[in-house]
Amino acid sequence: MDQSFSPTAQKQFIHEMYLDHHDWLQKWLSYRIRYPFNAADLVQDTFVKLLQTRQKLLGIQEPRAYLVNVAKNVLIDKHRRYVLEQSYLETLAGELQLQEIELSNNQLEEVVQILDFLTIALNESPVLARKAFLMYYFEGYNQSEIAERIGKSLRTTQTYLADCLSLCLEAREQLLESEHD
Repeated sequence: MDQSFSPTAQKQFIHEMYLDHHDWLQKWLSYRIRYPFNAADLVQDTFVKLLQTRQKLLGIQEPRAYLVNVAKNVLIDKHRRYVLEQSYLETLAGELQLQEIELSNNQLEEVVQILDFLTIALNESPVLARKAFLMYYFEGYNQSEIAERIGKSLRTTQTYLADCLSLCLEAREQLLESEHD
């Protein structure tokens, strides 16, 4: 940069370049990129790059050619960042899918195990006790509502629930013991 080209003169030069070539550069870019709406952002980034540059601005003979060159470099930088970002997102998505598969398999095994011991436990319980258990733990009814629906007292309903839970725990212990054998 020429020593006589002060920061104020430099800003004035860029300001004039902006006013003279902004619209032209935006049109030029919009015809050459996939998403023309991004052209305005690229133009702004190009002029920001000019403001940040320490190159000789005074010696620019062809402002449009210079702006095109800077805009191409900005576009290349953006594309590199985009490729890197896409690669990262794809890797992250792959890891999330693996975690979901592992989680799904683990959850499926737990559900099957729970259903096994529930089936064993509830097959040994009386019909009303089984109904109370299912209503409470799977359908979301409270104990008073269950008592009313099955026509039993609250105390009897609580006993049914306690008996079913006890049977579930016994069945679970039996399943775990059989797995270890």
